[in-house]
Parts: sequence; C-alpha cells; structure tokens
Amino acid sequence: MKIVINSHISSDIARAHFLESIQLYSEYKTYEYIIVIGGYYELPEYEITKQDNITYIKANHNSIDFTGLIALVELYSQEFDQHYLYLHDTSKVGPEFFRKLQDINLENISSLSLTSFPSMNIGIYSQKIINNNRDNLLSKKNKDKDAVYKFKEIAISTEDMVFKNDPTTGIIGNNQHRDVTGPTDYYGTGTMRIVEYYSNLDLYKIKSCWGQGGINLNN
Repeated sequence: MKIVINSHISSDIARAHFLESIQLYSEYKTYEYIIVIGGYYELPEYEITKQDNITYIKANHNSIDFTGLIALVELYSQEFDQHYLYLHDTSKVGPEFFRKLQDINLENISSLSLTSFPSMNIGIYSQKIINNNRDNLLSKKNKDKDAVYKFKEIAISTEDMVFKNDPTTGIIGNNQHRDVTGPTDYYGTGTMRIVEYYSNLDLYKIKSCWGQGGINLNN
C-alpha cells in the first residue's frame, strides 16, 4: 500500500508537521508516499519529482479534497493492483499508526473509509475503484483559481463520493470511534481548528471546517 497525501501550495506548515510526525517511526522507510500539491495553476501539466521514498506531484489544478484522487486517475491508472491510504496534509499519526495499517487485510478490498460518512474522503482506495470513478472525479477538476469557492461547495456536497459509489465498501477496522478536542489555533496561523482522533488508525485530523458555518479553504 502506498500513502497519498492531498495537499495545497499554501499548506507548507501542515505538510511539514505531518511529515515530522510520520518520520518519527522506523516503519516510515518501508512505505512509498505520494504527496499531491494542488494550486500550481501556471504549470502546463503535472510536475513530478522524487526524493527518497516520497514522490512529490505539483498539480496544475486545485480540486480541493479530490486533487490527489484526480492525480491518481490521470497518472496511475495502469497500476491496477495498487491500494492507497488517502490522507490530508492536516493530519498527524501516532505510534501505533503503522502497526494498525499493517493489520489491514486488503484481499478483495476495493475501498475502506476512515469512519462512517462523512469521512472527508479519507480512507483506503484500490486503483480499480478510482478508475471506475474516473468520469465523476474528473468532473471535480478545477483549473480556475477564481472558481475555487464553487469547487469547494462541490467538494462538500460530493464528499465520500467514491465510497458511496462502492457497494462493497467498509470501515477501517470496523471501528468508527472518534474523540474531539479544541478548537485551538493548532498551527499558529490564525485559523481555529478542532482535532479529531481516530483510534482505528491512531490518526489525528486537524480540521478547520467543523460545523461553524461558511466555507473555509484551509482544511
């Protein structure tokens, strides 16, 4: 399984925080990572670089939570047997993360969400289920900087689209327990966030959109 991080050009602080948390553990080196960074509108196509076990993909679109999934559709469609854990850069892992990930049996699994809906598109995807949703995913692709709020609304209304389109989907570890703390200015950037903890992956999600109204682009 590869680990895919959905990110944005303005998310340097969150991205660095996530990488620091995951690089604390020796198992980090046994996985491959794909970090998809949206918002590079000026690029004619994807720009791909590799550093050790991390592939960095600069995307010439900002498709909110779907940016990384769209990159997998457009760049990895031939990797039929591949599975991915799809996360946001506004995440942090705990010491049991890799053990819990290794305990997941991927046999006959097309997708698994982090929790019951809404799961923020976070979870495990097979390349096959991503390919099956190609047209729907590409319809969420946004290459217009001025249309980002419109596409944020679309992303919210179609959250977990791939999971919902998969009749065999399940929940990681059959466990949807969530603990919530905050809000605090977690990253020191002026944006108030809550922290959701998911014990089934020993995973923390640092959220700026948590029911306070309006649309926040700093997820």
